[in-house]
Amino acid sequence: MTAIHPARPTARPAPLAPGALPVVGHLRQLLTDPTGFLTSLPAHGDLVEIRLGPRPTYVVCGPELVAQVLLTGRRDYDKGGPFFENIAVFFGDGLATCPDAKHTRLRRLTQPAFHPGKLADYQELAGREIAAVLGTWREGQVLDVYRVMQELALRITVSTMFASWFAHTDTAAETVQRTLADVDTLVSGAFLRMVAPGLARLPLAANRRYEQARLSLYARIDETVAAYRRDGTDHGDLLSMLLAEDGDGSALSDAEVREQVMTMFIAGIGTTAAMLAWTLHYLSVDDALDAVVAQEARRARGTAARDEPPPRLPVLADVVAETFRIRPAAWMFSRLTVRPTELGGHRLPAGADILLSPYILHHRADLFPEPERFDPGRWSGDARSWAKAERALTMIPFGAGSRKCIGRDFAVDNITLALASILATWKLTPAGRRPVRLSGRSIIEPRGLSLRLHRRPAGVPRPAGSEGEQ
Repeated sequence: MTAIHPARPTARPAPLAPGALPVVGHLRQLLTDPTGFLTSLPAHGDLVEIRLGPRPTYVVCGPELVAQVLLTGRRDYDKGGPFFENIAVFFGDGLATCPDAKHTRLRRLTQPAFHPGKLADYQELAGREIAAVLGTWREGQVLDVYRVMQELALRITVSTMFASWFAHTDTAAETVQRTLADVDTLVSGAFLRMVAPGLARLPLAANRRYEQARLSLYARIDETVAAYRRDGTDHGDLLSMLLAEDGDGSALSDAEVREQVMTMFIAGIGTTAAMLAWTLHYLSVDDALDAVVAQEARRARGTAARDEPPPRLPVLADVVAETFRIRPAAWMFSRLTVRPTELGGHRLPAGADILLSPYILHHRADLFPEPERFDPGRWSGDARSWAKAERALTMIPFGAGSRKCIGRDFAVDNITLALASILATWKLTPAGRRPVRLSGRSIIEPRGLSLRLHRRPAGVPRPAGSEGEQ
């Protein structure tokens, strides 16, 4: 007798999210309430179709399918889609946007710049800029926190990237301000280009400002790269590492260096500023948590003064992890199918746009109970560590797999250093009359975040276990 095998289930189309309008699709939801719209999608399935205009895009809503796209089935997918194609205008083929065919070489040539042994050198450069900014703060001053954190993040990024910019103190401030203005213009315009690329081709004043900012920043980077090439001196910064040859004599071209610098500028400044601002916001409304973190930071500062290795900052580490969960700066990125494939039992043609969103995963109640509550305690203990969540692909603020952000540790170290420096000296309290608003552009930013500075009482708590020391 011939065995009868059940027929393989036929792959089915992914469900379409409700609310699509003719011509514009779901653009209204993405422009008016992007995070609310995205977090509503898992109710319809682990893979949901949305429309960017008439163009279908498939949103991945579950960690198992994220694993298939980024790890186990990654050869079926490549960088691409609307969320990369339209920002590649200023990123070029940087590590964040280049296709897989270029990525291996670029990663190999760029990796030495982020070797753990170099991070300590960058921390010294970053520490000088943090101290310089904090040195201008005064008791009772009200900060436009996100703007101040943008400037601080820019100074950290520039000092670790281009140490030579700060060698000329007479022009450093002007260079920083011009660069900050250009970066802000590019970040502001990027999201609209992602979801409505047709607008970028219109003769609008905003598009002219965008192009002027891009060319201005390009010129500043190219001039600095040329000066480093002529000088041939190792300045101990990231650019010096990017210009170095590897063991085989291979090196990045000037255009490739510029593309890596642009990627690090936009990603580094935006991520650092947003994470610093959001963390300070959450601490400003929780006096008990703020006090614990401040004591931890001050103890670390006191220990470092005795030329001992600084202690770990476990509470601050949990706070930073929770900020990356609840307000991931890089909150969506895309892929393109390179061949017909199936994802979660759904048919996808070659050339289909795939959207992955850390924000969706980080706000699923089945993965993170009470996802809208800021709770650093969810990360305490090895069993619930950030690293474990990254391995499970429930926590992906830096992506995953071979395309995971190369600057992850660099960014987290800078954010932790800046927060520890701020909180050891200053307590920040809410100063605005209106609630802080979430602005979902290319980066998730806090709007209307005003905080007042209060200098903490003098005196550094003695490190635990030091009572008997002389």
